[in-house]
Amino acid sequence: MTAFEAVTSRPLQIQIADHLARRIISGELPDGARLPSTLELAEIYHVTPVTIHKSLQHLVQRQLIERMPRRGTFVRSRERVNVIGLAFGKNPFLHQSLLYSQLLEQFQQQTPERDLNLKVYFDFQSGSRALFDLEQDLARGEIKAVIASNRSPRLTRVLDDHPELTWLEPVGLDQRGTVKKGVQYLIERGYRKILVVSMLPKVLEYEDFRAFFHDEQQGAAEAAAGSGADVEVVRWGQTDTDGYEMGKALFADRTRRPDAVLVNHDVVCRGLLLALMELGLKIPRDIALLTHMNHGCEFASPVPLSILEVDPARMVSLCLDTLTKALAAGASGHVVIPKLTAELIPGRSCGEP
Repeated sequence: MTAFEAVTSRPLQIQIADHLARRIISGELPDGARLPSTLELAEIYHVTPVTIHKSLQHLVQRQLIERMPRRGTFVRSRERVNVIGLAFGKNPFLHQSLLYSQLLEQFQQQTPERDLNLKVYFDFQSGSRALFDLEQDLARGEIKAVIASNRSPRLTRVLDDHPELTWLEPVGLDQRGTVKKGVQYLIERGYRKILVVSMLPKVLEYEDFRAFFHDEQQGAAEAAAGSGADVEVVRWGQTDTDGYEMGKALFADRTRRPDAVLVNHDVVCRGLLLALMELGLKIPRDIALLTHMNHGCEFASPVPLSILEVDPARMVSLCLDTLTKALAAGASGHVVIPKLTAELIPGRSCGEP
C-alpha cells in the first residue's frame, strides 16, 4: 500500500480521504474492489472509527466509492458521462479583454465536433451559485473534467478540494518565446532602450504567475544578450486604466522615456495609446510600439500596429486535444497544456516602411 504520512496543516479525515482517493485513481484500488471495514481502516491508519467514517463520507461525495448496507464499501466505477465543465472565475462578458468571450464561443463551437457535452459555470463573485452548482455536479459524478478559465481564488479552492478531478486551463502561452521574439524584432529595427510591459498583474497571486513573469524576464534577457540593448520588464496591471496612468507618468518625463515599448497585454496597450495621444507623442517617430493581441481583438490606433498575435481558436483546439489525451490516459489533477508562441505580424508602429 502507498505509504501514508499525516501532516498537521490539514484535517486528518481529509488527508486519509485524499490518500485513499490517490490509491483509487492510480488503480491500486481497482473499480469494484471492496475496501476494508471501518474498524480495519481505523487500525491501518491509527485513528478512530469516527475519523474513518468521515473520510469515507468525503469519498462518497466525490463519487469514488459506494457503501452498500450489509455488503461493505466498494470502489465505484470511474466511468463518467461525457460532460465537460467550463468554469469561468470571472464574468467573461464584463472583462475588458475580449479573449474570454472568444474562448467561450470557440468552446461552444468545438466541443460538439468532438462528441463532448459542455456545461458552463459563471462565477460572478457576488451571490453567485455557480461554484456551488459545480461542486454538486462533481459530487454526483456528472462532470468528467473541468476547464478553468480566468481562474479566481474561489474557483482554485474548488479545484484543490477535488484532487481526483482532471482539470486544465485553456490559455497556454509561451511567455519566454513570445517576449524573446518581440524584443529581438525591436533590436533588429535598431531600438536599444526597450521597455517590456508584462502580461501579469501588479500582484502575483499564484505560483504559476511568478513563473510566467520569470519567463517574460528570461525571454527579454535572452533577446538582449550581446546586443548592447537596455531592456527592462515591468508590471503595470491588466486594465486600460493601468496602461493610461502608468504610461502617462512614464512618458511625461523625457529623461525616463524608452525608445520602444513591447506591451504584452492588448488591454493595457489601449490605455497606453490614449496616454501617448494626450501627450502629443507620435508613433513611431517618438516611440515605437509593439503589442500582444488576440486574433479578432483589433482596436483603434493612429497607425497600424505591429502585433504579437495568438488565435483563441487555436488555444481551444489545443486545450481539447490535451484534455482528450489526458482522459484517455486516466490522468487526474492539473493537466498542463502545450504552450503557444505568438506570431509576429509587422504593422507600421515600429518604423516599418
